[in-house]
Amino acid sequence: MTAAADGFHHPATEQELIDLVASANREGRGLRVRGSAHSVAHAIYTDPHSGLANRVNQQAPPGGANIDVMLDRYRGWRVKDEANRLVEAEAGIHLGADPGDPTAGATLETSLLFQLAKRGWTLSDTGGITRQTISGFTATGSSGGSLSFSSNANLHGFRVIDGTGKVHDLTRDDPEFFAMAPSLGLMGVVSTITFQCAELFVIEGQEAVESFGDCSIDLVGAGGDGRPTLERFLRDTDFARLEWWPQRGVERVVVWQAKRIEPPDGFKPRTYKRFAQSPEASQHVVGILFAILGNLDDLSKAKRALEDDFDELKRSLEHLPALHGLGAVGGLLAKVLSGAIEGGVDLAITLLVPLAPRIRRGLPDFFPRLMRVFIPLDGDKGPQTFSDWGWRGLPMDNAASDILVPTEFTETWIPLARTQQTMALLHAHFTEPEDDAESYRRTGTYVWELYSAMASQFWLSPGYSSGDDEWQDGAFRVDPYWFADSAGDPAETFFPGLWGLLRDHGIPFRLHWGKFQPVYARGDRTWVDHFRAQYPRWDDFLALRAERDPNNIFLTDYWRDRLGLWDEPGPLPSS
Repeated sequence: MTAAADGFHHPATEQELIDLVASANREGRGLRVRGSAHSVAHAIYTDPHSGLANRVNQQAPPGGANIDVMLDRYRGWRVKDEANRLVEAEAGIHLGADPGDPTAGATLETSLLFQLAKRGWTLSDTGGITRQTISGFTATGSSGGSLSFSSNANLHGFRVIDGTGKVHDLTRDDPEFFAMAPSLGLMGVVSTITFQCAELFVIEGQEAVESFGDCSIDLVGAGGDGRPTLERFLRDTDFARLEWWPQRGVERVVVWQAKRIEPPDGFKPRTYKRFAQSPEASQHVVGILFAILGNLDDLSKAKRALEDDFDELKRSLEHLPALHGLGAVGGLLAKVLSGAIEGGVDLAITLLVPLAPRIRRGLPDFFPRLMRVFIPLDGDKGPQTFSDWGWRGLPMDNAASDILVPTEFTETWIPLARTQQTMALLHAHFTEPEDDAESYRRTGTYVWELYSAMASQFWLSPGYSSGDDEWQDGAFRVDPYWFADSAGDPAETFFPGLWGLLRDHGIPFRLHWGKFQPVYARGDRTWVDHFRAQYPRWDDFLALRAERDPNNIFLTDYWRDRLGLWDEPGPLPSS
């Protein structure tokens, strides 16, 4: 079997999927399936990973003899049981539109949520975006932000092809069902997923921009004076997401919250506006400035980002307050970007290089000024209010561009009851340095996302609970963001600060499987054993994995590292 020109195999039927798996098993070739490429690349693709950056949105496979699969021709769905709202969907269908889909076929109209909505059906929750395929979303254990609702409750069945080509039908009555979300792509190739849909619903909510000190939620304390603790707020709110900007001098919080209601008669949506003031211009300018700030040690690495935005640069700057009004560093950057408009990106970089030390020293003054422009407090105008269909309003980040503001993150899951302890620890960690530069090193120059998730029965879910442990009430999630056009690998330079802080203070945590995880040498069990201790069903998962994939065609070096399976051989031809 030969791959297409893009390096992928594109099966159109379950039988073609079975044939690919059987061929890989027979010939001793690895096989992996990509979804929307929203996970880190090494978690997605087959070996070898050398030369393939372990970053998000890597669209092309590594090449070589192994088999990488894209399911763009396998995106159908059908109603199995009208009365019980059971829908069987093929694994390649996307939840919503995917603007990064290289085939351009994952449109809103072809998406599962859009088509379900026309029948009056939906899922109980979504993630902050909906560009993922249904198989990718479940394989990584992704989740929305609610302690009351979860798309896991809609999961009714999986049809999965194991490493020998045998097909298994799993429903909730089968104990092995709970090995499938997440399955990490190690239990086989998911062919279809059956959902038990919810009835269509509406959300009503608001987004407030508040200072940390005057926030309506007591983010680090025990609450009082009408201010709930963060834990209580998350428990009492149907859907919630906070964006915390902890940087010294910025110190503000964007609180997005919504409640679920029955659709009113004659309902007319009032949609949420991301980057409400000037969405396109805001993202262009933020992308340009973050590319510069993230590459001060080698500004040549900012060239690609500047070139990508060059055509929009002048128009964007005309729509926003002049940078030279943002202190000395703002004046320097305004001059440089004016030079880019007149003389091109190469000239801009030439001008920037000698200014980099001054920009770095002036960052604690410039950055708060910048954020006051792009994230102004509500003031007299009050918070933004919105109402929308749940499937369309819950993915509040769909409007954020992966091209203009490419974002990567690690996602930590912490027992809900440890919310206050975790927030107090983070706040102290950020505020204790006397030196501004050290404080900014700890916070970074991007947002920290705070939200929650329900407890789960799925074995390797970061929210797994046996029902009688400290995870039983759900999880508090902390996601530090990283601007993807910045220099360096955040898994080595930035995220370890959070991971080590939690571990060293005895706070149990788990990590989203598709996002950044610790980097360590082959055979180093420190982090492997740490996470193994967090998952009571870890060994059950590995035992079932070995049974379902006896020739290791789905197992890559990346997953050997994550799970400590270094003694497992590469794919072997079946006898």
